[in-house]
Amino acid sequence: MRRPGRSPSRSGRRSPRPAIDLEVFFNFDSAEITPEALPILKKLGAALSDEKLKGSVFLVAGHTDAKGSDAYNLSLSDQRAKSVAEFLIENFHIDPKQLVAIGFGEEKLKNRENPLAAENRRVQVVNMASKDVAAKAGKPAEPDKQ
Repeated sequence: MRRPGRSPSRSGRRSPRPAIDLEVFFNFDSAEITPEALPILKKLGAALSDEKLKGSVFLVAGHTDAKGSDAYNLSLSDQRAKSVAEFLIENFHIDPKQLVAIGFGEEKLKNRENPLAAENRRVQVVNMASKDVAAKAGKPAEPDKQ
């Protein structure tokens, strides 16, 4: 039986960190959070505020459809990622160090069959590291002793 908050890994063992992997969709040519996205973002904010996830690091990955130049789409996807991160920081007081907002442009289309499809215009939020891993990553590396 699968315990809530845990996701099985490829080997079938449980992942050591609670799983959060969701998507927030955007209108064409916009980084503005839509009213339809608010319920998802409110649930996400509440989840990220949970003690079990405090200190974890989350990738906030912005994406676009394939219409427009690569440079424009990269900028728009970055704006989308930052829009979601700012919403979480301002409304749920999530530590900015917990959110890594990055735009991927049209690199990772959700619907490759239809590169202009609406579902390609999104932000994904993925739990990247537990607070223990994040704490270790924040410490300077120890010099080699030879």
